Amino acid sequence: MDTLKKYLLRFLLLYFALYIFPFPLNYLPFGIGDSLNDWVNSFWQWCTPWFAESILNYSGEISFNGRGSGDTTYDYLLLAVRLIFAVLGVFIWAVVQKYKELDGPLRRYLTVLFRYFLAFSMFTYGFSKIFYLQFPELSLINLSRTYGDSSPMGLLWKFMGYSETYSIFTGLLEVLGGALLLFRKTRLLGALLTFGVMLNVFVLNMTFDVPVKLFSFHLCILLILLILPDLGNIARFFILNLPTKPLPNGPYFLSKKQRYIGRTFKAILIFYVLYTGIDGKLQSQKLYGKRVPMHELYGIYEVQTFVINGDTIAPLMTDTRRWKQLIIDKRNSLLIKMDESRIGMSHKIDSATSMIKLMPYLEGYQAFELRYQISDSQLVLTDTRQNDTLIVTAKRRKREDYFLMQRGFHFINEYPMQR
Repeated sequence: MDTLKKYLLRFLLLYFALYIFPFPLNYLPFGIGDSLNDWVNSFWQWCTPWFAESILNYSGEISFNGRGSGDTTYDYLLLAVRLIFAVLGVFIWAVVQKYKELDGPLRRYLTVLFRYFLAFSMFTYGFSKIFYLQFPELSLINLSRTYGDSSPMGLLWKFMGYSETYSIFTGLLEVLGGALLLFRKTRLLGALLTFGVMLNVFVLNMTFDVPVKLFSFHLCILLILLILPDLGNIARFFILNLPTKPLPNGPYFLSKKQRYIGRTFKAILIFYVLYTGIDGKLQSQKLYGKRVPMHELYGIYEVQTFVINGDTIAPLMTDTRRWKQLIIDKRNSLLIKMDESRIGMSHKIDSATSMIKLMPYLEGYQAFELRYQISDSQLVLTDTRQNDTLIVTAKRRKREDYFLMQRGFHFINEYPMQR
């Protein structure tokens, strides 16, 4: 049984070393890390399709770009390839172990690597929540959608995005857990806190179909690996009510000079990660977060009249030409027609010439270049550049007009406001 545990531990250590291997390369200077990272990714992108086609006889498409999804076919195939490499590594480890002791040193230094990987991952996700980026505020387009038209992931994102306070709270827990993982004396507390946070994230990913299931699962298992050496002490303290036994916690370096260099390097690395992480999130807020400037056309417009070549088009639900609603958000727009077809668009607004360009994201839809006039809540759009003359009048509905945005927080509730 002890031999089986030993080989299982070696397997897990090697597998996760392969899983996070590109991580330390990210911090090499002068573009060296990026080049090595590209080489590592190129190797996996060569090896994985070969394995799928030659060994599994898989003939489907394998895409390397999941556009944010970490649960693609490629990711699952890559998981299988890494498992095979880890098994081979266990055999090599067993051979080398006959000549040189590897269990102690490798486990010790890989544990350090795992701690820093987990800590920096928590910083990345935590700061994204603290600065209200991962789950951004509800956009006008979000507010216009019904629950029934949302995807499970979209529903979760809207729920989290409604409250900036809750987003900050969850982010602070992740950052705190990551900070505790950076130091050996607080590593167990950090691992326990982070495991609780990540287990909740994993369950959310599974139940709301968020395509980061593999990544969150790996983080949970990695945290269990960090907690395992202290499992006996946890049982003594929480269950048996017995004194705990301190684990050996000797220095990584013997000489005083080496320890000083190690601490200095650690301090510089942590400062660099925190500075770049926080500065990057602040810049992102200006690009696509809550600090994006608000333009004068920002709003949801209910179309009142729609005139083409002098003919007023009636608001019939079967009409495919007439607009029902135009939503001009901070960064993009959405055109909803009477038949409920929705056309996502980018926009360019020139307040100097009072012109707005609406450009559809998908081919096959018409683009518009319109002159606008806005007064209070009334918008008039005209287009005489096309073959058809177009005049649209619409009434603006503001974000604050939605009950969800009005309700706010109440300490005292005489009855529940559930609707």
